[in-house]
Amino acid sequence: MICHVTVLTEKLQESIDFYAWLLDLPLFRRFEIEGGEIAFLGENETKLELIYRDGYKRTGMAEGITVGFAVDSLEDKMAMLDEKHIAHSAIISPNPNTLFCYFNDLNGINIQLMETVMT
Repeated sequence: MICHVTVLTEKLQESIDFYAWLLDLPLFRRFEIEGGEIAFLGENETKLELIYRDGYKRTGMAEGITVGFAVDSLEDKMAMLDEKHIAHSAIISPNPNTLFCYFNDLNGINIQLMETVMT
């Protein structure tokens, strides 16, 4: 079982706000550490851990890593991304029961939004 996925961020509050806005991920826990701060988002077993460290600067994209989130309506989430001018892929459907798209979050993480469709 995966406990959490960790993302380093330059902007902790913006990252918290983004995931609350798009995916309704609640803030589970937030605390200070030496030279930074940590926030855990989510309410199920697997959490999204956001870490801010003083002086951290992102140097590129997180190549080869994708974090996937299940959504109820992929079209609704894509419309939300469009409203904020966040580029995303077209809908991909590898089988009749799965729809998904990709985009990069503000931390350079490749995010997959996936809807399961019952036929």
